[in-house]
Amino acid sequence: MRSRPTHLRAISLAVGGLAVLALSGCAAASTPTTSDAVRFTTGGHHSCHSRASIELDGDSHTFIVSGHCASVTVNGDGDIVRLAHTDALAVNGQSATITVAGKVRSAVLRGNGVQLSADSIGSMEITGQRNSVSAPALGSVVVQGDHNVVRSSQRPSNYQVSGQDDILTLR
Repeated sequence: MRSRPTHLRAISLAVGGLAVLALSGCAAASTPTTSDAVRFTTGGHHSCHSRASIELDGDSHTFIVSGHCASVTVNGDGDIVRLAHTDALAVNGQSATITVAGKVRSAVLRGNGVQLSADSIGSMEITGQRNSVSAPALGSVVVQGDHNVVRSSQRPSNYQVSGQDDILTLR
């Protein structure tokens, strides 16, 4: 008779432990963190609320984003993106056209054939090929790809080039 209660106790402990693990997994999955980016996979009008971070994924979409974004990541190919304002911009796609109405604190172009225009860009890094950037005011610029064109009204505070056939044009 003693073996039966011990056996039942072991089973109830195992079932109880599994229930705790299952519930803790549900709680962790249902509680988003504030650093999670909101992901948009279809074009159209979107907005950044409270300086949210967003990801724009998909090919050949037109994204129009209002509000002030903490960060915007563009992962699609052939996208047209219009942003009101973002602190950080990362472009990983190909042949995108991106227009920012306000200032961009930092921009990283890892794609090829990207056209970026903004009011000003604090720092920028280009590692792709055949990109075109236009901003009246530029801070630090690092170009590591080939055949990139950077246009500005004033000379950047720092301009480093390690690619070939890159052009800096001052208007």
